[in-house]
Amino acid sequence: MGSNLQKLKKEYEEQDNLGIAYPIYVTVQELICIGVIADGYSESCSFGGYGEIKPKHLCDGCSKYPCWDEGLEEEPESCENELQLGYVWIPVEFFLTSKGAKEYIKCNSHNHGKLRTYVNHFERRNFEMRGLLEELGFKI
Repeated sequence: MGSNLQKLKKEYEEQDNLGIAYPIYVTVQELICIGVIADGYSESCSFGGYGEIKPKHLCDGCSKYPCWDEGLEEEPESCENELQLGYVWIPVEFFLTSKGAKEYIKCNSHNHGKLRTYVNHFERRNFEMRGLLEELGFKI
């Protein structure tokens, strides 16, 4: 096995599995605006941890689409109209280790908006991934 695979195997074996019984993988997710949410929808809508709804002001003289205003520290004083914008976390990339995900964020955050890591696990019946991990020498 190549030295890179040996390093990966060592990192995978030594990382914190966060109390999950099955082998884990880590996704890097980006927060993306999906647009204006209709009135009343926010009370009945739960994105199940994958999104959120934020109020956003739309300026009468603004030429920017409100989803693209994330860089503003404060809302302009002239804003009177408030919209509900929906955001969802979408997967950008996945890794076998938390370290790999954090390195990706460090090296590629300039290509994305707000990023986070999210730990998932391979189901015990995912025979393809379990077989692949075993073939690579991971203990599962």
